[in-house]
Amino acid sequence: MSSSASPFGRRRLVVTSLIALLIVPAFFLSARVFSAWRAGYDWAEMDWDSKGHTTLLDFLKAAEIAKRPALVNDRACVEYFRHQDGAIVKTACP
Repeated sequence: MSSSASPFGRRRLVVTSLIALLIVPAFFLSARVFSAWRAGYDWAEMDWDSKGHTTLLDFLKAAEIAKRPALVNDRACVEYFRHQDGAIVKTACP
């Protein structure tokens, strides 16, 4: 009897390891997507750098951005800021 594992056992170990390595990033990506979706922004509202369209990356950034009312030149506006450091991402005025 040989002490080495069978080819089937090695293959099973490799497949199981690959699945385990893929599950962790998939979990974090799905949590990020869920958080961005729960932020409640319209798709057009998530154009954080005002380039004229919203990308998937903009959507994912929505998970870390909040909004608050702001007064700009005596107009009621909305200010979008990052949770992490409070930096203003954009300001939207009607």
